Amino acid sequence: MCRFARRFRNNRGFTLIELLIVVAIIAILAAILIPNFLRARAQSQVAASKGNMKNVATALESFFADNAAYPQQATSLQPDYTRSLPRDPCTGVVFGMGGGYLYSIVGNPGTDYVLRTNWTNGGTGGPCYSANGGANIRYTPGGGLESTP
Repeated sequence: MCRFARRFRNNRGFTLIELLIVVAIIAILAAILIPNFLRARAQSQVAASKGNMKNVATALESFFADNAAYPQQATSLQPDYTRSLPRDPCTGVVFGMGGGYLYSIVGNPGTDYVLRTNWTNGGTGGPCYSANGGANIRYTPGGGLESTP
């Protein structure tokens, strides 16, 4: 029995300093990794936005081929040319509702159009605005995808 009691006295746990060092190392690693994760997430949302804009542009071109003009509103594409209009992954706003993607007709009677994001610095879609180099994305039939301030 005496031998068993000695064994417990000799086994000590971690010291407070050892625990503080481990916590400090974990905090340093978290401080390095979290901003990188957030930046990668915003960049993937920007890539998804570009894909969504190309898909809507394809639906608009199909509409134009059938009607010889682009629609006055993007909602006219449903249900014949697209099942649903996408949500902006950066803001969560449905297409054409102001905070995410915007659609506007150029010319009369709808011979051209512009699709663009509506992100603001530090506001709606701010992380995506920053991840895209401080710019919104614009899509035009003749110019394709381009960044605009």
